[in-house]
Amino acid sequence: MFKSEELLERLLCFFFPSRCIFCGKVLPPMSLECNGCQTTVKRISEPVCILCGCEKKDCCCKKRRYFHKGIVAPLYYEDKVRRAFKIFKFQDNTVAARLLGEMMAGTAKKYYANIKFDVITYVPMTRKKLRQRGYNQSELLAKETAKHLQLKVEGTLLSKIYENDIQHDLNSYLRSGNIIGVYDVPEPELIKGKTILLCDDIKTTGETLNECAKMLILNGASEVWCLVGALTRRRRAGSKIGD
Repeated sequence: MFKSEELLERLLCFFFPSRCIFCGKVLPPMSLECNGCQTTVKRISEPVCILCGCEKKDCCCKKRRYFHKGIVAPLYYEDKVRRAFKIFKFQDNTVAARLLGEMMAGTAKKYYANIKFDVITYVPMTRKKLRQRGYNQSELLAKETAKHLQLKVEGTLLSKIYENDIQHDLNSYLRSGNIIGVYDVPEPELIKGKTILLCDDIKTTGETLNECAKMLILNGASEVWCLVGALTRRRRAGSKIGD
């Protein structure tokens, strides 16, 4: 017997067929990824550099010191994955959060198996930006991830005080300064001594996650570990993506 929510979803899928979040192919009810994309979409595989989240053969972090203890992701932000995230963020395809959150949870179980998290939180938006978009994609991913990890999501640990320039529009050397002072911890007593899993949708240079982790640590958190849906594979000098 189907639960009422599942039955309703199956009925909706009959009239509005679900599509693969990566290629757009029509799928059977309750599916979010086609068989082809299951084998062709690039997953990040071991061995992984925990400091930057890339496969070690792609690592360019040079063991830089971060405020967070580590970062991991299931996917590289390339090709079909880039398409999926753009539709998720800008075309209201919030259903994609289900599969992406499940993949993120699987990655956390794999690489953070020995870490006992107290709470999950996420990179916040300003109230203005949230009203414009209607949802925070990082919040949706955190909530879906939390279901599989059986953890509590707390959305008030961080706040975004004002809108800054869009990070991906800036050169890499400007991104760090662009976010200084943007984030705040409204209630430091909520994070004292806590081990926090910080979620976001995409990591490029990692400056946003590092700034959020910094604010959490400076306000009393014990440790911050990061989890994202996808990250940019940075090129080494003289190499090409996929080498």
